[in-house]
Amino acid sequence: MKSKSVLVIGLGRFGTSIVETLWKNRAEVIAVDHNAEAVDAVKDKTSAAFVGDATVPKVLEGIGAQDVETAIVTFGEHFEPSVLCVASLMRMGVREIIARAATDRQADILRAVGATRVIQIESEMGHRVGADITMPLAQDLLDLASHYRVVPWSAHGPLVGQTLAGSKIRQRYRINVLGVRRHEATSKLPVGKPRLEAPTPDYVIRDGDTLLLVGDGDDVSRFVAEVGG
Repeated sequence: MKSKSVLVIGLGRFGTSIVETLWKNRAEVIAVDHNAEAVDAVKDKTSAAFVGDATVPKVLEGIGAQDVETAIVTFGEHFEPSVLCVASLMRMGVREIIARAATDRQADILRAVGATRVIQIESEMGHRVGADITMPLAQDLLDLASHYRVVPWSAHGPLVGQTLAGSKIRQRYRINVLGVRRHEATSKLPVGKPRLEAPTPDYVIRDGDTLLLVGDGDDVSRFVAEVGG
């Protein structure tokens, strides 16, 4: 399985936490920051870590930014560097560019210069705190599920041909299968309405079927690493 390649630009607290999470989930991580100490702190959790000014296009080219699938620009306090980085990444043809913004206006500008997704941390956290105050039960459920992942897995490899019970996915990986979308059924249904079935223990896993998996993040990552994603 080919790991997802991600470039993280900026290694403040936000950027560092992204690097740690990506590395834990077995992504191929490249990190860059102008601060040598920040780079040194994460170098063991990356495929490559560089000291440099990522607002300079030649620096981005030198670290292979044009070859990654996703780039994340984590600057929060400094807006102009974010704009320069996003614009350069867009010109290099990076498919997914995620950037951080402090205001709606900044978010609009970042989208205009090439960001495919903009994160507004303060706004998102404000909504979460508001939910915590007004709907404590909902927040408890969010906290309970914070370590769990729901992942669609396209069946292939050694599990194909086995029954769900025989595959021992639950016993080996502590993962549950919430539903199954059969490969041949997808083409027979109206567009946008793929059918998700509840699997039985004797369901036979077939090549191309999509299994909706749920489990602890570490267990799901282990399953994907060993079986393939």
